[in-house]
Amino acid sequence: MDDLLKILIVDDEPEARELLKYTLHGEEGLKVVGLASHVDEAVQLLKRERPDLVFLDIQMPEKDGFNFIEQVHKAGYYPGIIFITAYEHYAIQAIRNSVFDYILKPIHREELMHAIDRFRIRIKEDQKQDLSKLLQALRESGPGKVKLNTRSGYILINPQEVVYCQADGNYTHIQLVNGNRELTTQNLGTIETILKGDSFFRASRSYLINLKFLSRVDRKSCSCVFEYQSDLYSIRIPAQKIKILEASFS
Repeated sequence: MDDLLKILIVDDEPEARELLKYTLHGEEGLKVVGLASHVDEAVQLLKRERPDLVFLDIQMPEKDGFNFIEQVHKAGYYPGIIFITAYEHYAIQAIRNSVFDYILKPIHREELMHAIDRFRIRIKEDQKQDLSKLLQALRESGPGKVKLNTRSGYILINPQEVVYCQADGNYTHIQLVNGNRELTTQNLGTIETILKGDSFFRASRSYLINLKFLSRVDRKSCSCVFEYQSDLYSIRIPAQKIKILEASFS
């Protein structure tokens, strides 16, 4: 790495990207070479610009910051990573257990520059080992949370705590195992992509269900019963979906 530090900023919030770019503007030896709003865009920019350092938001829709790390790792790129997050959850401990740095939002200039200084004194040749160590720490620390947009901001939830999702036009109601019911401003198709996994099943145009909480299926009435927190909830789904659901358990 030469004296000029090339930086890529990855954050799904436009204001956060611009604020970070503005904070770094004019700093000697730093150059922001790209702004990305999602992981796929960030990977393309990384391949084209070859940044030395990436400021990476952890929580992003569909693919999060750790998906970016995995894609970059597989592609053979090893940039420096400084994680940015507004929420201190399990992943922070994984980052602490690796040699990566992180900054909690809201970002303060002094803290930002200290993080860059810490990166500068590190040996770049260690990046490959650092990425492997972080990914291993994440795998050992348990399932992560995902960010879902709301009218006032966003919520962070563990997918395995979602009982079912119910469409409401372009919005989606999220029923959680603790009894809370959240309203997101994303449609059910988007939620299905974000909550992708073997335990989720698209039961109809209106419902995405977590098979983990499914307790009974009635072929005659075409209904499914869920049990959580000693509560029972029943929904009707198409007969064709009943057959597909049954095949998934065979």
